[in-house]
This record gives sequence, C-alpha cells and structure tokens, in this order.
Amino acid sequence: MSAGAGVPDLSVVVVTHDGREMALRTLRSARASLGDVGAEWIVVDSASADGTPEAIEAEFADVEVLRRPNRGFAAGNNAGIERASGRYVLLLNPDVEVREGTLGDLVRALDSRPDVGIASVVQVGSDGALQYSMRRFPSPLRDLGESLFAARWPVARRLQELETRGEVYEREHSPDWVVGAFLCVRAEALAKIGPLDERFFLYSEEIDLCKRARDAGWDVRHLPVLSVVHHAGRRDGGDLMAQLAHSRTLYAHKHNGPLRARAIRAALAVGYLLRIGLSAVMAPLWPGARRRLRDESRALAVLVGRAEPPLRAGPAADGRAADPAPAQGARR
Repeated sequence: MSAGAGVPDLSVVVVTHDGREMALRTLRSARASLGDVGAEWIVVDSASADGTPEAIEAEFADVEVLRRPNRGFAAGNNAGIERASGRYVLLLNPDVEVREGTLGDLVRALDSRPDVGIASVVQVGSDGALQYSMRRFPSPLRDLGESLFAARWPVARRLQELETRGEVYEREHSPDWVVGAFLCVRAEALAKIGPLDERFFLYSEEIDLCKRARDAGWDVRHLPVLSVVHHAGRRDGGDLMAQLAHSRTLYAHKHNGPLRARAIRAALAVGYLLRIGLSAVMAPLWPGARRRLRDESRALAVLVGRAEPPLRAGPAADGRAADPAPAQGARR
C-alpha cells in the first residue's frame, strides 16, 4: 500500500508521561493488530519518572523513543509528527487497546476516501460501554444545552456537543470533530493545516485540529472499521477540570469573534454555577460533594479569568495569532 519505496503506510505516535504498564499494553495491542501495512513506531516520553521510556526500549527494539520535557500533550505529539514519515499519522493515546479489526483495515478505508483528512473509529470504555467520540463544534446554544443537562432530555439531545445516538456509531459518519484518543491524520492534510496548536497543553487540541482541517476543505470521518478500548481516566475533578475550562475558553476565542466567544463562556459558566449550587446543597451530606464544590469553583474562576490555569503551554505551533485580550492576564 505504500506510496513509494521506503515510505511506511502508517506512523504511530504515542505520547507517554508515566503509566508504564498501560503504555506497554497499548504498544503490544497496536503492533499485534497492525495487519498487512508497513508502520513506524514513535514514542515521545514527556519526562516520565517511572521508567516508561526504558521499559519500552527494552521490549521493542524498533520503537524510536524520544525523550522530551513535559510541555503538554500537543507539544509531545508534535515532536512525534516532526519525525513521522508515513502516509498517515496515528496519534494514539497510551491508554488505548485495539478491540476488533486491524490498522490495515483503517489504512485501506482511508486510501479509498481521499477527501478524508482526519478519521477515528469506534471507542468503548473499559466496561465495554460505547464512548461518545463524535462531537459537534462548540456554540453558545450547544454549550448552554449541555449546561442545562440536554443529554437527559430526549427531545433536546442534539442541543449539545456530544453525539449520543448509539446507532450513528455503527455506520460511517462525518461529525464536526472526533475525540483525540485515537486520531488518524493524513500526512498531506497535516502538511497543509500544520501540527497541533501547542497552546493547548491538554484538551481541545483535537477540536482545533479538526476545525482547521474542515476549514481547509478536508472531511473528518468516523470509520467503524476498527474498534478500540479507551481506558480513559476521569477529567471532571481536581486540576483537570480547571484545565479543561481553560482549553475550552482558548478554543472559543481562537475560532470565534469576541461576542460569540463571550457567549460560549457564559453558557459554560451556567453549567459550573448549577453544579456548584448542587454540590453546595449536597456538601453537608456527602464528603465527595465538598471536593466537587472546590473543583467546580476553581474551574469557574479559570473560565472567567479570575485564576490561572493549572498548566500553561507555549505559543501557537500552527502559525496563527495568539488568542485575543480576554485570554490574556489571568489566562482563564
């Protein structure tokens, strides 16, 4: 399938930061499910302290391990993208295992769809339940719908970013964007739209990449030729909640005018305020509610610019201007 001699079909890029055993499982699974395509393997280790890069080098002699400081998930992937030479680049989370199908199936599907710049596949959780990996782009109305628990109201389920119709995941579909735990990008598309924006230290980097791909005329596609298990950790607590608030606001200001960006932030704030209120009511009865109250309050403070994000990334890597004034100062 290679485009030319010595050109691999697929460059698999895995960014690690500790989590040695899960990273090894991810690599074993992907390699066992390669199928009949040629691949190169690149691991970018972001300052692991548990021997992750050494363990990978000891087990896989053909995996290139790059040791880099921890500058964020986007920056780590970009280091791998820079070394990649394949026709497609698979950005693979270090907590993903192939469940059914082969990477060769995915390459063949993409070869027959030259308009597709970014693709993902069926994702399930550790319990086997479908993960909603297809999403709609953020908007004031959708984010307000999510803040008002639209997922719980059948008539309003489309008034949110998540695609929650299970039957849609059984067929090929072109959503606005797909979750970045398993993201296969055509090298030609990357050459035109640029790498991930490194200002997104964690979260929303895949929304931004999909938006730039669509703006450049590439399709984003869900291809159910392969299914994977994503052993995802929670992102709704501690620093991760505040980091998500920062990344969502950064995205809003990058891709929207000032008024629309502020409307998105206001819609997100409604959700934080409602959850803060519920947590305050539950706090006297449930110790976990006090922790949730603290986390939601910090995330809201980051969202409205009254607190710094837990993690700060560098300048844009895609050549675009930095986010405007509302994202400066406290930087959400």
